[in-house]
Amino acid sequence: MIEIENSVQPTLVMETSWEVCNKVGGIYAVLSTRARTMVESLGDEGVLFVGPLFPEQSQPDFLADEESNEAERLSEESGLEVRVGRWQVPGNPRAILVDFKPLFEEKDRYYFEMWQDFGIEGDSGYGDYDDACLFSIAVARVMMAYLNLHPAERPVAQFNEWTCGMGLLYLHRHRPEVATTFITHATTTGRSIAGNGKDLYSYMAGYNGDQMAEELGVAAKHKIEKCAAHYADAFGTVSEVTDVECRQLLQKPVDVVVYNGFEQGFIPTPEVREKQRHAGRKRLLQMVRKLCGEPVPDNALIVMTSGRSEYRNKGLDLFIDAVRRLTTDEGRINRDVVALIAVPGWVAGPRPELQWALEHDAECTMPMQEPYLTHWLNEPDNNQIYSHLKSLDFVWGKGVYPLFLPEYLDGRDGILDIPYYDFIPAVDLTVFASYYEPWGYTPLESIAFGVPTLTTDKAGFGQWASGLVSNSSLKEGVHVLERRDDNFGEVATAITRALSDVAQWDVADKEEARANAERLAQQADWAHFYPRYQELFARALLKH
Repeated sequence: MIEIENSVQPTLVMETSWEVCNKVGGIYAVLSTRARTMVESLGDEGVLFVGPLFPEQSQPDFLADEESNEAERLSEESGLEVRVGRWQVPGNPRAILVDFKPLFEEKDRYYFEMWQDFGIEGDSGYGDYDDACLFSIAVARVMMAYLNLHPAERPVAQFNEWTCGMGLLYLHRHRPEVATTFITHATTTGRSIAGNGKDLYSYMAGYNGDQMAEELGVAAKHKIEKCAAHYADAFGTVSEVTDVECRQLLQKPVDVVVYNGFEQGFIPTPEVREKQRHAGRKRLLQMVRKLCGEPVPDNALIVMTSGRSEYRNKGLDLFIDAVRRLTTDEGRINRDVVALIAVPGWVAGPRPELQWALEHDAECTMPMQEPYLTHWLNEPDNNQIYSHLKSLDFVWGKGVYPLFLPEYLDGRDGILDIPYYDFIPAVDLTVFASYYEPWGYTPLESIAFGVPTLTTDKAGFGQWASGLVSNSSLKEGVHVLERRDDNFGEVATAITRALSDVAQWDVADKEEARANAERLAQQADWAHFYPRYQELFARALLKH
């Protein structure tokens, strides 16, 4: 390990991701919460984020600098439309957004170059492949233009995920003197193996990454990711869990494991959180009462799972099964339970009858059709969460109320209308029973807001936390369950028992769990984890 105090550090870090000023997934949380620590370490001029520009869309957390001529200069130098400003997150870092769409006219030229130099067959990509690749090349061009206008002594260009891998390769080819780092937050092939119902962990040692990528239809993305990992000056990932995948599937161990920290500046005061708790519980219970037509009591136990819509990988199948067991004689508890599944789906729109009932506070004495659904879905039968809940239609009610809210909690979903961070305090317990989870921001966010969480050892966060708790009780703030390829039923039963235990907690138990959760979250502050990034930067610079 490099001693950070004595290591060479960059004078400029240019970092890019599809999620810079574009809140679509967990990497947004990684970068936006790390920004202030980076600015404090490197100074305002030492940090620059580069993200996608969508001229036809609103990007509310980006504030353009209308008085500067920097955008005009960069546009002329790069040949691309850019906007220059600030990312409206703690630290308020400098940011450049670039419109990559014009590069579609030159796509064949770029893909030929990638095939000739790196063996990447661009014509085999599909879905979001073209957008991601051309965006990343646009980013590389902007970085080159920025360095032409503002030469830096020790620049580092940091690229996140396969979506930015082609940009790293383009920069490597055209400006090899610039140190590069590549971070994969999950391997494309590992995620695909798990998401397609195959056993990832039992057979890991026998998997060939190239072969499996071909079989699962992700060969083009895998190839970019593998090339970026090998050509980067320093390679990182977010957990030891994913490092195992990198070694086997990318044939490249990481140089540094860079844990995902959290920014304490996002956490409101206890007084504000108490107000959020009351407001969130009131709104959620109103929704349940209208949908189910039953007088769900104010003291109902509220448990939540959330995150990316990956039915098996995120343990959503397991969560629903654990909640179902509460309706059996073996799992029944003497308290009503509301189980919220806040996972985005293909939404057709908010349910108008539910909107009307909430707006007019109408008394509902009969359940609405499909009372576990807050928004209508497009092609609902293709949604695995919906299909699972519907198949168990006959068991819901009578004290157990699942609620599928398939929309981003941004405060504008049309039903709950409370942002995710404002709603977390309303929850008594979160459950993230992940089968595949390179890190796991959702359980970390939960404990940061003082809400105890249950997760698994297949999450990087779970592995990290298990070294800090005895795992004897959820009162420690976090309880980590062992997940294997063959113990679905055991884990479901363990979750059901955990819900039963929490339902019996008194005020002192709740306060103990909340305090322990917050204390553990403080150990995941970026101040503790950022030195791992400094080591990654130092390793990259040592190559130059």
